[in-house]
Amino acid sequence: MKRVFLFTLLSVVFALLLTGCGGGNKTNVTTAGAGNATIQTGDAVNDQIAKFELNISSITLTGVSPTATTGNLLSKPAEVEFTHQAGTFEPLTLANVPQGTYNGATISITGAEIVVINGTTPTKVPANLSSNTVTVTFANITVGASPLFINFDLDLANSVTLNGPPITAATVTPKFNVTSTTTPPAGNEANEDHDNGEMDDVHGSVKSITAPNFTITTNSTDITFATDSNTRFKDGLTQLSDLKVGDIVEVDGITKADGTHLATKVEREEGQNGEEVEGLISALDNPLTKITVIHQEDSTGSSNSPVTVDIGVNSGTVFSVRTDKLNITAPAFDATHIGKGQRIEADSSTNAAPLLATKVKLREQALIGTVAASPAPTSSGFTLTLSPTSAFATLSGATSIPVTFANNATLKTTPTAGATIRVRGLVFFNAGAYSIIAVRDDDNH
Repeated sequence: MKRVFLFTLLSVVFALLLTGCGGGNKTNVTTAGAGNATIQTGDAVNDQIAKFELNISSITLTGVSPTATTGNLLSKPAEVEFTHQAGTFEPLTLANVPQGTYNGATISITGAEIVVINGTTPTKVPANLSSNTVTVTFANITVGASPLFINFDLDLANSVTLNGPPITAATVTPKFNVTSTTTPPAGNEANEDHDNGEMDDVHGSVKSITAPNFTITTNSTDITFATDSNTRFKDGLTQLSDLKVGDIVEVDGITKADGTHLATKVEREEGQNGEEVEGLISALDNPLTKITVIHQEDSTGSSNSPVTVDIGVNSGTVFSVRTDKLNITAPAFDATHIGKGQRIEADSSTNAAPLLATKVKLREQALIGTVAASPAPTSSGFTLTLSPTSAFATLSGATSIPVTFANNATLKTTPTAGATIRVRGLVFFNAGAYSIIAVRDDDNH
């Protein structure tokens, strides 16, 4: 299994050799947490795919004359799992990009991994790349001294052709839609969203602590967060001095106007010998002692990940839901309110197999379907009709699910009967029935 640290939130900070503007070459060196441009990745859902990963070896930005094309923005190859990113963006690279105007990118890809559900069995199928080079063009993006976010949204629905049923192979032709956003002005960081500076669930091990800052090591780099009197500490942490080098932590943060990062929440996941894994639940026993998940991400650093992972639970396992993003009373999530198809994270105090979870956390996921006419859809909620061939429906057996929007949810599109819509949020299970509290919706583009 590979160390992705919830790739969820991969932040790469590195030394770059880039071509400078105005003639001549110069070396642009970034320091931990610095960079005027953040390249992020996201995903438009292909509902039959439970895991989709690309091995990306390089990304360059194409300059508009007289701006030169950049060098490789990755310090080393990156493995990006996209299905968990559906409906959101996660940082891939923080970089010092030479100021200028860019209208394209070239992405080098060395491999792809796809997991689907054949019958009831999670299955890894051969993924054949149509080309190892992806060329993307987009409207002019101007990079200056102020922080800028360049968002690469993978159109997974149109990037993969599945051969089947049963699905035996796939052809992969990655297609990206690229947009850019800027960080809100100083003093308005609370208005940041996932596409312009908000950082949720960044995972890593603590490398160093120099109050009021601390540095974590992700799977690719070091990143430094500042703390202040408003930073919340959780799970055995009450203040920065409780943090220890080697701790595995989850950090939420914001991007300040100068491009540095401020931690709004720091949560200790496990000690330095712990492990975490994320994925969709594919099997449960009853009474609950073991959960099997379709592997999407984990913290081990191995590039040879299994299709599924078994996770043990016992009376000491703590089940939790992140309610701060819901602003609404959440349904139960525990050993008796858990179902196949839900996306979870399991934390273990050791890395010995089989893993025994000290904590099981419900994680956000995206579902796509058609808005049902009854009950009449409103801005508060509706019923989503799912494709019976979707991974979620195949795992859960549910072909429709009631959607309730969390307070202050981001609605990019208005639910209307018959419309195709994507919702992202937390899926709950109670007495054989599923529901989702959504934090955002859109049209899956």
